[in-house]
Amino acid sequence: MARRGAELPPTARMAWSRSIADAVIAAASAGGIGIALSCVIMLIAALGGASDALQPIALGILAVSAIAAALFSALLGPALAAVNLARMRMYLGAVPGSGPLRNAVEFRGQASSAPLFPLQVTLVCVAGAGALAAVVSGILWSQEPDAAYRGATLCCIALVVLAVLGVLICRGITRSRIASVLADLPAGSVGQRDADETILADTRENRRLLAARARRLSTPLDRARSAAGWCLAAAVVGVGATGRLRHDPIWSWLAVATAVLAAACVAALIALHLARWTQLTRLPGVLRGSPTDAERERGRSLTRDLRDQMMATMILWSLTAFAGMGLVLGGDVAAASSGRALGLLGILALWAAGLSLLTWLRLRLERLGPLLREEFGYDVPVRTASGDSSPGPV
Repeated sequence: MARRGAELPPTARMAWSRSIADAVIAAASAGGIGIALSCVIMLIAALGGASDALQPIALGILAVSAIAAALFSALLGPALAAVNLARMRMYLGAVPGSGPLRNAVEFRGQASSAPLFPLQVTLVCVAGAGALAAVVSGILWSQEPDAAYRGATLCCIALVVLAVLGVLICRGITRSRIASVLADLPAGSVGQRDADETILADTRENRRLLAARARRLSTPLDRARSAAGWCLAAAVVGVGATGRLRHDPIWSWLAVATAVLAAACVAALIALHLARWTQLTRLPGVLRGSPTDAERERGRSLTRDLRDQMMATMILWSLTAFAGMGLVLGGDVAAASSGRALGLLGILALWAAGLSLLTWLRLRLERLGPLLREEFGYDVPVRTASGDSSPGPV
């Protein structure tokens, strides 16, 4: 098996920043999925005539997911900026043109010439939202003079001023301190090359090679997960469609069958997720024995697959927690507010503890990744693009 060679090890700042950024991305993605899930529940409630029971639950999940999506989307800019700064510091002082530096750049991408750009985008979005809120609260204040509306208007204006000031500070830091550090980085470590990506010319031959590579890397578990996902989508539609006919004796069995199918698909997706974890963790032992050609090819994408699987676990864990908090928030209208608050805090604490553990495991993978890539090699993913470019490993 061809070995990749030594790789520049990640610094502690690089490992922590990338792990935390993945956790933030997973939580934001789970919030977006939760919003879509609540819309599906409300649609089923409308179709099935069960709005009294399902609507409060859907609104609870929608509220929790919307707050989580907004909060973690706002944290995404600072997290990605921290990754860019850590990558820049990691390459600083490396030997120009050395193999370890080339291998690190191949996996992690080049250092960005504008590392604070994600933070600036977030601040601009916050400023835009604050300006819109200031206009709305100002209109309400003019129609009904009230200290609350006046305070909200002034707070929103202050938020806009602080966000714009933050953008100007980021631009100043980029032009002064960061520019001098970028000038000291080794040649080839700064640019626009993305991590984990090789661009190929968009030709028929390259498309054929990419399709063949995708078939070789595909496993029965991947095909089973796709089938379970499509079955779950069909079952959800079936639950909503047959729910309206649940009082009809002829169609009631079909409504029950689609509900059972949906629950079975959810259980199957979780089981397949765990099976995929088992398959990936056993792959190093297989590669050290007598692997097949397909297993060798999967081994060269092992660290990337482990990261994707870790992200999927974080999303699944966060989505489960958000759904649980939504159920507590809107499930029992007659529940005491103190009991509901305790339930929300309990689920929130459990979710934070689980996400912290997953982030720590992601950190361990970040530190173990160079050793795995040195032992089993590494092939960057590929995508097609118009124009000429040199073919990558396919």
